[in-house]
Amino acid sequence: MALILVLDPGHGGKDPGASGNGLVEKNLALDITKRVRTALSSHQVDVKLTRESDVDLSLADRVAYANNLNAGYFLSIHVNAGGGTGFESYVWTGAGGETESLRRAVHMEVSAFYKSAGFPDRGEKKADFYVLRNTKMSAALLENLFVDNKTDAAKLADAGFREEIAKAIAAGLVSALKIQPAAWDPAAEIEKLRADGLINSPHQPLDPVNWGEFATVINRLRGK
Repeated sequence: MALILVLDPGHGGKDPGASGNGLVEKNLALDITKRVRTALSSHQVDVKLTRESDVDLSLADRVAYANNLNAGYFLSIHVNAGGGTGFESYVWTGAGGETESLRRAVHMEVSAFYKSAGFPDRGEKKADFYVLRNTKMSAALLENLFVDNKTDAAKLADAGFREEIAKAIAAGLVSALKIQPAAWDPAAEIEKLRADGLINSPHQPLDPVNWGEFATVINRLRGK
């Protein structure tokens, strides 16, 4: 069985989290988290989200969700506020060596991305956060830039930059958890096209494709 990875978009519903420069943490966290899931979709990992939309979710609910799944790892994704800039990560104050080692691998990958974009690494930190203290599995929490800093906020407002954040987080998780690429299944790839309405008929992997079929798929992707 594939490792179960629980991703936790911070806040939600009546709890907006931090805000500044027209941005709200709960929305950014959900967007980045969904992008991380997509970035991991071609790997052998079962990614679960504590929330899929803007809903109220207590800290206890988030922890119970991960614990009940017997998840192998828990990562809570946030953006920061308070007048600073850059990236930092957290584990629980009482975390053991394995949790710290896994966090370090994620942190190194993500901080390298932020440094390349001109943002400082604020360090690997510890805190008595509920979701880190009460999850049964190794867990970490990431704080991605500051919504109340204009330079940080301008990047967070850019969907392309959020995509790059997500790819860096995904790369960190792949490195930390030794996640392998999924085996290629051409028949399953064809079925995905059919399920999404891009083709109408069943096909075998070695069936020839004519230009009419190819053009139809491309134009459906283009919305034409």
